[in-house]
Amino acid sequence: MFPFSSLRSFLFALLIALVPAGLYAQEDLTEVGWARKMVSAGLVNLSEKIPDIKVDLMYSRKDNFMGTDVYGALEDAYLNPGFAEKLGKAQTLLKQELGSNYSLIVYDAARPLSVQRKMWDIVRDTPNRKYVASPARGGGRHNYGLAVDLSIVDTVTGTPLDMGSSVDHFGITSHIGDEAALVKSGLITPEAKSNRAYLHGLMKRVGLRPIRKEWWHFEEYTSIRSVRKHKLLDF
Repeated sequence: MFPFSSLRSFLFALLIALVPAGLYAQEDLTEVGWARKMVSAGLVNLSEKIPDIKVDLMYSRKDNFMGTDVYGALEDAYLNPGFAEKLGKAQTLLKQELGSNYSLIVYDAARPLSVQRKMWDIVRDTPNRKYVASPARGGGRHNYGLAVDLSIVDTVTGTPLDMGSSVDHFGITSHIGDEAALVKSGLITPEAKSNRAYLHGLMKRVGLRPIRKEWWHFEEYTSIRSVRKHKLLDF
């Protein structure tokens, strides 16, 4: 039987290929419109590249740190092809080591600059501004399809593994590097410490690193200057 997610991805790819590009205005923010823009920018749909990966874009719903949906119809995750290859390797290793019931779950990936502007407008006069790259400075790695926010989920229960804090929580429990102290102070559990260490080790094995204040954010071992040689998602 053809999996629903694969069928959905196939139909979108077919529609994108068949409909003339001229019919899509710059302001087209439908799901197919977003897909066309992402593919035209050289990105790949993760659900097509890695059919068994889970995707739940946190900025395409209201329960995030901004309290609003800034993605609208954009519900698929897109990434640079080389970056997606690394995630595919991580997904394979994860299933080999933890079992077929576990999967990576992607909460954010490529982010159009128009969305980055919306986010910046929401946070620029708040303490959370330090967590959002200014679009006026060229944006951040997400705006080039070269960063991903993710965790590990039990696909049977639908429950993400305990990582000590929820994704998108900006506070000390989301910081990495001193998890032992967080456990000692009772801020995270020993299980969370172990899960986080596994996730970070897994991603490092495929060439991706976390950042200090967000255990869920992963990027390549390259400078932002190198990242900005890639195509900016300026739409």
